[in-house]
Amino acid sequence: MKQATLLIILLFAFASNSHGQESESNFTDDYYSSIFETLYSVDTEMAYCIAPIVEERLVSKLADTSSFYNPFKKLSEYISIETSSDSLVKTYSWDRISGGSWHDNASYLQFKTKSGKIKYKRLDSGIEQETGEPTDVIIYDIHNIRIKDESYYLLLGWGTHGGGRHHSLARVYKIKDEEIVLCDSFFDGEKYLHIGAPRVGRIDLQYNYETKELSHNYYEYDASVGFYKPTGNIRIWLLENDKFVLQK
Repeated sequence: MKQATLLIILLFAFASNSHGQESESNFTDDYYSSIFETLYSVDTEMAYCIAPIVEERLVSKLADTSSFYNPFKKLSEYISIETSSDSLVKTYSWDRISGGSWHDNASYLQFKTKSGKIKYKRLDSGIEQETGEPTDVIIYDIHNIRIKDESYYLLLGWGTHGGGRHHSLARVYKIKDEEIVLCDSFFDGEKYLHIGAPRVGRIDLQYNYETKELSHNYYEYDASVGFYKPTGNIRIWLLENDKFVLQK
């Protein structure tokens, strides 16, 4: 443990030194990619110690206007970074490497308000292991959908809480009054669409702009064994007016 502490001190002392030689207003792609490269190259015990520092340093820069316009080509090799088609919303998500089959995924949303301010919002709660909520996911896609001349943002993500299972999650957000808010009744009255499956099963949650359909493979949950069974069926959710409606 002493060796781990010493390595962390040396690592971040060097990183701070390198960062200090650059403009404080410049969100350096090299700097953050090097930190995440280190996080994913050490063992689990070391990663558990480093992960909170890495997260704190990245999050502290999300309010920086320059970070919003940085493409982060190198950083995107280590974490998932998605940008909406209208360039008003970006997401950053990654695995905190907490160990075990439960993947504690961090996810943040950065957005530009109507007044031009850059803000951010945390999407995972950090207490999913207590609540059982499926919100700790890696965001892999953003879809900008238009409803009555207003923009909404459909976020698709993937995660796993172990036990031989994994899940996909769909949520819809909207920029409103200088903030971004979760649309809490977009899926037949529910705040999100949660699809569970065995780890060997493919969920394939995706959205089709032309047909306005959200589709996924459907697995039926068997409460008697606590597991999901394949049905061979594909479920379709059609965007009607201002919500997704399950097609029978």
